[in-house]
Amino acid sequence: MSGSMLSQAEIDALLAQIPASVDEENQDGRSKLIQPQQTASEKIVPPGSHPNLERILDIPLQVKVTLGQGARSVKDVLNLMPGAIVEFERNVSEPVDIMLNGKLIARGEVVVVEEHFGVRVTQIISPLERVRKMV
Repeated sequence: MSGSMLSQAEIDALLAQIPASVDEENQDGRSKLIQPQQTASEKIVPPGSHPNLERILDIPLQVKVTLGQGARSVKDVLNLMPGAIVEFERNVSEPVDIMLNGKLIARGEVVVVEEHFGVRVTQIISPLERVRKMV
C-alpha cells in the first residue's frame, strides 16, 4: 500500500476476504439497524478473526452526506448569487443519504449539534449489502 490512502483495487482485495456468512440473518435484502452493543466493525470482523482486515479498520475514509441533487441549466448556474436558494426535489421529511466512496451505506436525518450540522443515523444498509455494493 502506498501512502495513507488505499486504492480501489486494494479495498476490493480486502473486502473479498470477508466471508459470505457475514450477515446470514438478513437474507431478504432489507436494511436493518445495527444494535449499539455491537459495532459494525465487530459484526463484520470479529476481533482476532481476520488479522489483515483488522489492520485497516482505523484508516480514515471520506464520508459524504447527500441532501439532494438535481440538474440545472448553464443559465441558472451562471445566475447564482449570494442569497439564491437552490431547491431539490427531496422532501424535507425524507432521510439524507450517507455515502462512503460514492456508495450508499446509511440514511439519516439532519440535526444541529451546537453550531454544526450532523446526521442522526436512522437506517444502516446491512454490512453484507454494503460489501456487495462496494465490489
